[in-house]
Amino acid sequence: MMWESILASSITLIGFIVIFIIIYYLFSLTKMKKQKKYFADLHTGLAVGQKVQLSNGIFGVIRTVGKETVDIEIKSGAIMEVSRYAISQIIV
Repeated sequence: MMWESILASSITLIGFIVIFIIIYYLFSLTKMKKQKKYFADLHTGLAVGQKVQLSNGIFGVIRTVGKETVDIEIKSGAIMEVSRYAISQIIV
């Protein structure tokens, strides 16, 4: 009798854990899809003159946009060639 109640509570606990894992996975999946779409739109919509922030924290203005790289002018006037995928956000 005691073992039956322990078994029932263990099965219930395992069921709750599985349900929580499934819910967490679904929320993570939707968040990852939104983030992937955001970066896809960001990297395809780059244009000359936009102020951007790179993933390492450097700010600059886009001077030229190539197929895989972008030339960024930073505050000192230097121009850096970086991968277009290094851009983390467009500053408005």
